[in-house]
Amino acid sequence: MKHASLERRVSRAISMIRHRNLWLGMVLVAMAGIGIIMVPRPQAAPPALAGTLLPETPAPQFRLADQFGRTVSLAQYRGRPVVLTFMEAHCRELCPTVAEKLRRVLAELGPDGQQVGMLALSTDPEGDTRPAARAFSHEHGLLHSWHYLLGTRKQLAPIWKAYYVYAAPANAPPKMRDSHTSAIYLIDASGRERALMGGDPDFGSLLMDLRILLGLPATAGQPADPAPEAGHPAPAFALAALDGKTVHSSDLKHHVVLLNFWATWCTVCKSEMPMLSRWYRELHARGLEILGIDQQESAAAARAFVRRFQIRYPVLEDDSGTTSARYDVVGLPTTLLVDQSGIVEAVKVGVLDRRFLTADVAPLLGARLSG
Repeated sequence: MKHASLERRVSRAISMIRHRNLWLGMVLVAMAGIGIIMVPRPQAAPPALAGTLLPETPAPQFRLADQFGRTVSLAQYRGRPVVLTFMEAHCRELCPTVAEKLRRVLAELGPDGQQVGMLALSTDPEGDTRPAARAFSHEHGLLHSWHYLLGTRKQLAPIWKAYYVYAAPANAPPKMRDSHTSAIYLIDASGRERALMGGDPDFGSLLMDLRILLGLPATAGQPADPAPEAGHPAPAFALAALDGKTVHSSDLKHHVVLLNFWATWCTVCKSEMPMLSRWYRELHARGLEILGIDQQESAAAARAFVRRFQIRYPVLEDDSGTTSARYDVVGLPTTLLVDQSGIVEAVKVGVLDRRFLTADVAPLLGARLSG
């Protein structure tokens, strides 16, 4: 049976954990082809950390090459908290979601995020080449913010075993080839395993736990603005435009504003840009402002892209990713429509079409559109 190998690993992992005298067994389950670690919480006082508490044993050590070929060891992060996760570059299940949340957490932490060691360890030694790891990292705005650790199956297998992570064998059938455990270990500055999060981690819990491990107030880093949903005020921002001027959200009052989050690597983003340029040309005089917000790329790259595709509306640089995090952007393109009072009227994830213009934008402008 296709799960036989996983079941044997589960049995072996449970036996090993009991041998280490953990409070209860650790159970690995496969859901939709992805293993999720679940550890029962101890029957003790409410934990300070939101993640599942671990017994504070030293984290197993390792030393591997990252997406640039640089050697990285867990030991080099002694004195700093570490996020250790497991993924593969070709995964289209939980891996992109986890990567996006890690990016958002770093952005929300701001300068304090530079004190966090962010490590992603491959579960696909055959498919995760350096170019593949760099492409995945770039796609999720983490190219220079984490180390995507690679190695041969012989190098990686002992690390998977030490962290109770399942990775499909090289000869696994097609339906099981992408199966692996989705887990995030939080390791403190002393190198001890402190908490575990499985599957799709809760953003707020992950952010809070990292703040605690950094020695910061647990809640001070939580976004002060309401979630950017329809009917809520749009979070404030101040971003540099490609001409060097700073655009403040407060300057946009009394205008209808389309905030379009995009990146040069986003293929589908390109498809809607000619339409956005046309809307800007036709409706700017009636009070429509369109702002393209480029996610975590250099101004030079964005400027070259704007020239190449003749984008007519202003483009702003969210080089830190902070504004994207405040607007809860987890996929590109994402567009928010904000009315003249600064209230979000609509949120659209994916490519826009003319129906959005006629049904949502035009009524705010009091405009009658032809065609």
